[in-house]
Amino acid sequence: MNDGIIQTPIQQDWKLVRLDDVIVKERLRAHDEDHVNRIRRSFQELGGQLQLQPIVLDERMILIDGAHRLEAASREGWEFISALIWTGVTEEDRPILEAEANIVRKDFSPVELERIWKEHYEPAARQRARANQMNLGVRAGETPIHGNTVDRGPAIVTVARETIGRDIDWLNKVTDVRALAESKTAPQELKAAAERGIEKLSKPGAKVDPVHKELLKLKEAFNKKGQAPTERRAEALEKTLDKQVTESTLLAEKYSGELGSDLVEAAGVVPAGGESVRAIRVALTHALAGAIAVECRASQDATAALGTVGQEVFELLNMLTVKQLGLGA
Repeated sequence: MNDGIIQTPIQQDWKLVRLDDVIVKERLRAHDEDHVNRIRRSFQELGGQLQLQPIVLDERMILIDGAHRLEAASREGWEFISALIWTGVTEEDRPILEAEANIVRKDFSPVELERIWKEHYEPAARQRARANQMNLGVRAGETPIHGNTVDRGPAIVTVARETIGRDIDWLNKVTDVRALAESKTAPQELKAAAERGIEKLSKPGAKVDPVHKELLKLKEAFNKKGQAPTERRAEALEKTLDKQVTESTLLAEKYSGELGSDLVEAAGVVPAGGESVRAIRVALTHALAGAIAVECRASQDATAALGTVGQEVFELLNMLTVKQLGLGA
């Protein structure tokens, strides 16, 4: 008895076929230009129109596997290409066979694997489970079916691991990210974060857990506050902090350098120059007080922080001023 997903008997034969005779239908994935170019370089290095792997076709010359090899051969000007012809392939079999070929080579991204599971392997697993129930009853260790769904039990877990090569939880995490990215009702901030996650997961070898965890954090923050956390706002605030640190540092350097010398000279020659310098000092004192207040408010206990920060400011101000006046001795 054949317990595999492919139930139809398939025969295979290896032959040379004309590129123009190959029919390419909608594929599970788009062309990767880098991959096509790598295959072209392989063809050129091997010479003699040699292939390390044939393309795979059904008896109607419809492509099952090898789109990148076919494209590379076409760009190299080949007339014929080596092909494995599978006879007996159904329309339902084709996407599964294509997926198997890519899974074996580990070419699929997490997003592609999740879509293949949802569209092909999981429905096939459900159909087989229903057939088992109808013909044999629920066997020990299998997952019973309720209504139109299959519970996440041992049978589905086993099928996912044996076909896709991933745990069902891994696949469901990708599903969570994709569902949020495609949601029509999710808050825009969460949807945008999920879309960025999908972009990351669209690359072969991408890590699923970090993307999923980050999205969970954002959802938890949204649930706690009752509103979506604004990532753009957070990025803008971070830039503001960096800018203020830079500008404050540069201002301190200016007053201890050429700007300070110019102001000393100006105070001696400009009418009411001394009052202007005093006005500068008062303005900077207000700015310093504002910075101290910001630092205190950012702490858990503003009153306690004021004592600590105030003492630090007093000691640092005294030390730096004495140093700049050359009175350290």
